[in-house]
Amino acid sequence: MRNRPGPSGLDGELRLAVYQHIAESGVAPSPVDLARRFGIAPMEAEDSLRRLAETEGALVLLPGSPYVWMAEPFSAVPTSFAVESGSQCWWGNCIWDALAVLALLGRDGMVSTSCPDCSEPLRVGVDGGVLEHDGAVAHFAVPAREWWRDIGFT
Repeated sequence: MRNRPGPSGLDGELRLAVYQHIAESGVAPSPVDLARRFGIAPMEAEDSLRRLAETEGALVLLPGSPYVWMAEPFSAVPTSFAVESGSQCWWGNCIWDALAVLALLGRDGMVSTSCPDCSEPLRVGVDGGVLEHDGAVAHFAVPAREWWRDIGFT
């Protein structure tokens, strides 16, 4: 069996559990939720989340806390990018992440946001795995190479 990159052991299982929980419910599990699921102390779950945030980059914790803020491409807090598919809802951190939520889950759906310039409502759909568009353009104010310098701002 080949070695796979990424966390192993408890950290890897916990990371997968975070993603599964968000995918199923639209919200992030708390450290207490994770501790119960894995039969560990809440502090162990918090330590694992911190390690994942420090070493993996896919998880971002709310500043000064052990609570998941982002599990890329999901946002654990409401944002300006609502993602809907059927009766389920999630949040994306930006338009790129919002569309990535649908791609990651293999679902068709709709992303609702607003124009940052004029505040007009915008809706972008995915149908049959294909982006429906009317010539809209996504603008990223920060170059991609700079996103992780302050991912909360970006």
